[in-house]
Amino acid sequence: MTATECSKVTFFMVGCQRSGTTWTDAALRDHTAVFVPESKQSYFFDRNYDKGIDWFMERFDGAQPTQTAVGEIATGYCLKEAVPRMAKHFPNVQLLMVMRNPIDRAYSNYQTRKTECGWTSFEQALEAEPDFLERGMYIEQIEVLLQYYDREKILFLLYDELNKDDRGYLKSILDFLGVDSNRESSLFGQRKNAALFPVLRKWLRAFGLNYFITLTSRSTIGDWIRRNRKNKGKAYQPMNPETKEKLIEYFRPYNDRLSTLLQRDLSHWNGE
Repeated sequence: MTATECSKVTFFMVGCQRSGTTWTDAALRDHTAVFVPESKQSYFFDRNYDKGIDWFMERFDGAQPTQTAVGEIATGYCLKEAVPRMAKHFPNVQLLMVMRNPIDRAYSNYQTRKTECGWTSFEQALEAEPDFLERGMYIEQIEVLLQYYDREKILFLLYDELNKDDRGYLKSILDFLGVDSNRESSLFGQRKNAALFPVLRKWLRAFGLNYFITLTSRSTIGDWIRRNRKNKGKAYQPMNPETKEKLIEYFRPYNDRLSTLLQRDLSHWNGE
């Protein structure tokens, strides 16, 4: 695979898990000048690197000349082991990285995986899966990214911004990618939930029925499923206060370093 062939890819959204990337993926698909592959992520640089760059590039065969922003939403590409691989093949791409309060991110991840993994408590999951904590050390991931990419090539975003103003959030992304940002999206006012009927979602993706997931999520059926899950007690239960306090202290030094780098007030992540 030549550098010219790889150059058709112009951006990656490299993270982070449980930070609204499913919504962003759907919103970018709404834009005529943006191409993202049919499935949200290939896990190439973090899990499937042995399959080769040709395998990865096949995902972008459908990109049209009018689609000037071509890329992938891949929440594992910010991980330390993935960054050098990504930079080797794509040294000039633009990168987007969205971050969420690391405690909320970990708890959300636990909620989506607890049934599959058989965890009976968040505390058990934290002990069994170091990844819950490691993925929230955003500053360490960014420091690795900055070893390979110039700061101006990376757009840092906060999940808080998406929840507060999804229109402004998407506009900042589209402006960064250099495509028309003065357009409407059917996603404004909605928050696509990647945890919506997770078992059904998994099977639908396996059979290539991503379009059905999208239609259902946006429909009154999706609203009913979300309400039904909440009414049956499947909405998130409050975190153990002692566990939350321990996690606040654990993440505080990482959050403080991140706040300094971004020049953003993240004191609310520290419970302040």
